[in-house]
Amino acid sequence: MKSKVSVIVTCFNHEDYIEECLRSIFSQTYSNIELFVFNDGSTDNSGKIIEQVLTESPFFETKYIYDENRGVVAVRNEGLGQFTGDYVLFVDSDNFLNNDHIEKLLIALQSEQYDIAYCQLWDFVREKNVLQEDLSFSMEKMLRGNLIDVSALIRAEKIKDQKFDMRLNNQLLEDYDFWLNLIINKQAKPIFVTETKLNYRVLSESRSSRGDWKRYYDIYFYILDKYITQFPIEISQAIHDNVEIWIEGHDDMEQRYLSVLSEKEQNKLEIKKLYQQKSSIEQQLNQKEQELQLITNSRSYKIGNILTHPLRKLKQVLKK
Repeated sequence: MKSKVSVIVTCFNHEDYIEECLRSIFSQTYSNIELFVFNDGSTDNSGKIIEQVLTESPFFETKYIYDENRGVVAVRNEGLGQFTGDYVLFVDSDNFLNNDHIEKLLIALQSEQYDIAYCQLWDFVREKNVLQEDLSFSMEKMLRGNLIDVSALIRAEKIKDQKFDMRLNNQLLEDYDFWLNLIINKQAKPIFVTETKLNYRVLSESRSSRGDWKRYYDIYFYILDKYITQFPIEISQAIHDNVEIWIEGHDDMEQRYLSVLSEKEQNKLEIKKLYQQKSSIEQQLNQKEQELQLITNSRSYKIGNILTHPLRKLKQVLKK
């Protein structure tokens, strides 16, 4: 009998994306799927869309759960308490899968008895990878920062009673902590799968934004503190490398800021020169107007105008 894959979809106010997400799961080439869809207290039309789309679910085991908003960690933990499959895959409702996505991940897991199959994230709008290019797994790289998106396929026997840390609910890096726990404490073996990519929607309000660096590092250090006894030297080096990366990024940003500032200053100088040229031209025009006024007010100009006036009139008469 084919192994069963439990797919757990979490949704909060994604009425514009949830249908595409669900239909991408319906169209999987691997069909032995148990589907859970959690509506985490959405206040938009997500619930109506989910109910309507699920009437077309091809999976015998399809379950829709609605509850008040509790946060993504609480919802995922509920999903971990309900699934019955041999493998588990979390899918956020603003993303969607290629038709053979689950099949590709499952083949990788079963080939050499790996436990976590993960892949690159694909920004399908800008058509570029989201994560770093080198995603091949090593503990050194993993301690420096997360390599594995939450939408990775997991062998169920490695999860058992494991849960996401509720302290990280509606925070950052909850998936990073979850993976470290499975890898370090449960000896789960990850594999990077190159044959597929997760279609990832980059949203401006994404929770994963690293703009607040203090918040990010507070959580990062909180997570690493859990595993400091197992990897004291490696974690110390990882923190050093991570901060070095941040400093380099900060210096690069500062240089780019100074470059932009310098460009703005140059533009200001150019604008100042243009204003000076404009002022000079205006002064010249004023001077010419004054000279013209002096000429038209002069006695000789008036006499010449009187003398030429009859001649102009005579010419007009002769033309007639």
